[in-house]
Amino acid sequence: MTTTPTLARRCFQAFLVALTAALLFFPYFQHVAGWPADKPLSGFRTRTGAFPDLTRTSWFDGSFAKTVDLWATEHVGIRGWLVALDRQIRYTCFGQVEPAPLRKRALVIGTPPVLYENILMIDALRPPQVPPDRMEIFAARLRRTQDLLREQGMAFVVVLAPNKALVYTDTLPSWARRRVSETNTDYRAFVDALRRHDVPLLDTLALFRELRSQYDDLVPPHAIHWGHQGAWIAWQHAIPLVNRQELLPELPVPEAVDVIMDKPSSMNRELRDQLNLFFSDHGELIPSAYPVVDPLPDGMEAPLNALVVGDSFGFTFVDAMARSRLCKVIHFWFYMMRGRGADPGSFDSRAERALPAPAGIGTMHRSIENGQRMLAGKNLVVFVITTFNIDKFSWGFDRLVEQLYGDPDAAAAAPENFEEEIEVNLGD
Repeated sequence: MTTTPTLARRCFQAFLVALTAALLFFPYFQHVAGWPADKPLSGFRTRTGAFPDLTRTSWFDGSFAKTVDLWATEHVGIRGWLVALDRQIRYTCFGQVEPAPLRKRALVIGTPPVLYENILMIDALRPPQVPPDRMEIFAARLRRTQDLLREQGMAFVVVLAPNKALVYTDTLPSWARRRVSETNTDYRAFVDALRRHDVPLLDTLALFRELRSQYDDLVPPHAIHWGHQGAWIAWQHAIPLVNRQELLPELPVPEAVDVIMDKPSSMNRELRDQLNLFFSDHGELIPSAYPVVDPLPDGMEAPLNALVVGDSFGFTFVDAMARSRLCKVIHFWFYMMRGRGADPGSFDSRAERALPAPAGIGTMHRSIENGQRMLAGKNLVVFVITTFNIDKFSWGFDRLVEQLYGDPDAAAAAPENFEEEIEVNLGD
């Protein structure tokens, strides 16, 4: 027995059909009409730029449908609004913007206005990654690196960059404060091993803990990396480690004659811009501290030709070195994969707030030829490494120095799969 639907039921069915059609059609309408306007997302990289070409082959092998689906996901403007809405709900209701434990690059919401990147939390929560015997070998290899560079007239300093989560523990979310510890990382074992082998080491994590009450901008609230002020103080403390090696004329330790609070630098926006929220307590722009340094004494020329090797903390460290005007040349071997250069090697911080982004000098993977090129004419090598990169074993720099200046047959084997673990942050 059949029944005739009531008028109300027919109207409801028509409404559902119309609503479904509208929802399916709306992304196309939005893309063509440009209303509502696309909401751009920070920190999201598109994987497809142009709408794919339809060919017989791409249709039948399924690549056209796959690429169209990816293109629509990334380019239809409503996605930005939906992502922001999802993150706003997470932020307002649960104090997070994404499921932090699932991604290294997730944002962790600290006490306003402080933000963290999850990779810092992972480092402060995970067990040590390097066994004691292997850490001892690594420290011995860095001592061997120092000795070989010294024979070539180059001073060598290791600068351990700070983990923000271990410096500012009181601003972490409440669930993390009682769990993070320096014993959960390779930090303490690394420092102790290098000191046993008498490798010149600047431990900025300990330094920043000591100085944090005196300076507001060692690691800016919205940053992963140290700020210009933090990197400057690190360089000031690294200079005496160079002088103790007695390879170069005594370097003066320049003092900052002023600190100017000015527009936020890139590192003081790098996490804030990735929130992608409509509103938040973490959305205010925070000025950055820029140290101002007087010129070198009359008649003194910049004595340093420097190479910085390491991770993304090296970018601001290069700025600090150029700020001091002690350097004629500064090259930066970023993860031993890309070459950068400060141009010029010095700048007047009374007139400029910061060094322009170091110019790229090409893709430079670890090789004998590139090692010779980057070390040629240098008298100082600075190895900058973050706590969560200790287990990358210098990305093979110690092995390369052995191959260049020592016994190539005795060079340690390259770290297994270390290139797959490279974390590319600021400046990539």
